[in-house]
Amino acid sequence: MKKIICTFILAAVHFICLGQSEYGEFSPIRDENGAGRPSRDSAAQKTDVPHFRYTWTWMHNGVYAQEVPQDTLQDGIQNFNYIFKKSISNTYLGNFPSPYESNIFIERPAPQDFHPVDFLRAYFVKPGDIPHFNTTTPFTRLRYFTGGGKGKAENLLDAWHVQNITPFWNAGLRYNLISSDGRYADQKSKVTDFAFFTSYERDRIAASVFFNRNKGEIGENGGIRERYFITDSTEKAENIPVWLTGNEAENIVRNLNVNAQMQYNIGTPKPVVRENDTSYTYPAKAVLNIRTEGNRRRFREESINLEYYRHTYIDSTQTSDDYRNNIVEVSAKFVVNEHPKYKYLPGIYAGLDFRHEKYDQRTGYDTLIRQEYFGKRKYSGTYITAGLFNVDTNALMNFDVAGRLAVLGHYAGNFSVDGYISQALRQDKSSLLRADARFELQSANPFFNRYVGNHDRWENDFKAVKTIRVEGRYINKRLRTDVGVGFTNLFSHIYFDSTAIPRQFNKALVVFTAWGKEVFRAGHFYFDQSVYFQKSMQEDILSLPAISLYSHNYYQNYLFKGALQLQVGIDLFYNTSFYADNYAPSIMQFHLQREHKTGNYPKVDAFLNLHIKRAQLFVKYEHANYHIKRKGNFFSAADYPINPGMLKFGVQWDFFD
Repeated sequence: MKKIICTFILAAVHFICLGQSEYGEFSPIRDENGAGRPSRDSAAQKTDVPHFRYTWTWMHNGVYAQEVPQDTLQDGIQNFNYIFKKSISNTYLGNFPSPYESNIFIERPAPQDFHPVDFLRAYFVKPGDIPHFNTTTPFTRLRYFTGGGKGKAENLLDAWHVQNITPFWNAGLRYNLISSDGRYADQKSKVTDFAFFTSYERDRIAASVFFNRNKGEIGENGGIRERYFITDSTEKAENIPVWLTGNEAENIVRNLNVNAQMQYNIGTPKPVVRENDTSYTYPAKAVLNIRTEGNRRRFREESINLEYYRHTYIDSTQTSDDYRNNIVEVSAKFVVNEHPKYKYLPGIYAGLDFRHEKYDQRTGYDTLIRQEYFGKRKYSGTYITAGLFNVDTNALMNFDVAGRLAVLGHYAGNFSVDGYISQALRQDKSSLLRADARFELQSANPFFNRYVGNHDRWENDFKAVKTIRVEGRYINKRLRTDVGVGFTNLFSHIYFDSTAIPRQFNKALVVFTAWGKEVFRAGHFYFDQSVYFQKSMQEDILSLPAISLYSHNYYQNYLFKGALQLQVGIDLFYNTSFYADNYAPSIMQFHLQREHKTGNYPKVDAFLNLHIKRAQLFVKYEHANYHIKRKGNFFSAADYPINPGMLKFGVQWDFFD
């Protein structure tokens, strides 16, 4: 029955759906004749126009529109695990999806308001992840990837549909399902996302609404009992003993988002002439943005392995920990736009933000009368926001600087200043220098200060965390080169020690990063290389691999008079050995360990990609070198090995009408 249902979905879903680009974002697409983008009301022109899809996102909650960079590459579809699209090296639990953290420190995403979402962020859709659309014809994309056999299956279904309902009104839907049985016992996991988004833009008014629901169901097995099953035996993955058996331990994370934005343009519109089009801008505008978010994490066990846990405080027979929060954020600002005639005259804005958070959680437990206590904690803050920007595409130098200062409430004194400046070295902007910087002081996340669970509890009063980060890079698009260096200095850094208890490091924690990316070509052969070097000055607090490498090598050619694009190649992932974090299922948290090093092990994937008109197909064998050497140190987290070799295949299909 499941096969029949899947077959029906694959046959019918393209009528209602659309998918993401290779990098998780849509890219502006020119028509099939290579013409430039349309104006935003282009759907009004004709009913038989070529297909256009123009995508953009509103920066700083509506300050200015930024076109999503165009992705011109056709390769990469075989690397569909979201965490490896965002970072070439990760500590994770083996299967897709599972909690993870990037081993490239500067590529770790910004901390989430609800801390447990940090480790599922790549799988969850949040406001800002989906850009705004203008499309002359309905656009649908379907992606379906699968691998493994019965009891080992790993599946991804990603379906989108976007269209202009009227020339000024666009709407879209997205459904995403990731499921995995897990190659090791009791590791079955699933993440589902559903999103609805709509935008309207005409004359002086621009409005948008975004709604989505994320849910993660992560089966927890506690890792393997003995590492020698991986390092010194050839035992099948499904037969290796794990700590939490019977599929009775599970983390369930729910995330709900609603975001609404309204803009009103002020003054007389003026034309903005670009290379491929002419649009219009107003001298100023007022922006109102309202965001609400609801989160909940539950950890449940139907039975408890007391041998695995250090402590069991409440119930020795079962666990039901519940942790929730709700967020409301209102942002209002006034924006003076860049002047279209004077390309180096910057735009400027200022406004107020108000933020309110509420946390519901267990606050204590009386062992004598077996009574649990629950409570609510509320936090609020009022912020002054301001910024200066010049993002005119006709200018050789662009910059964007944004500041935020909390003046009232619990977060009073918190601040952040971040921005970038880029200088093009050529008129066509094919090469440029760019510098990014961030300075901030942020209160400790409430999760770090107080938590009471069946196996974990703490009470802290941590100081605010100060971060200084500076990065510089050189980019050459013609040579496909990206090289740079980064420096991060953390004061009062919060981490989880080897017992999975949060601690605060009261000295400076410095991380240095350098990277290089280059694509070499020899005829029909391509060698796409990315390498990172990192040095943590406090490795006992933050351990990172010194070198991480992704080597993407393939042969590419066009066959049958250009109707078929063929790619065949090898992907290699590698990082030097380091003390990768371990993982605590009861709090869904990575934490320090100093017993076992992981890494110094290459993972090799062999793949074949085909591109036929609007369809892309791939077949790959993931972790192909597993069969060459069944014994090895192929761990990701300390007690969690990566999956054995697995055959995977998939298809991505676009529909423009």
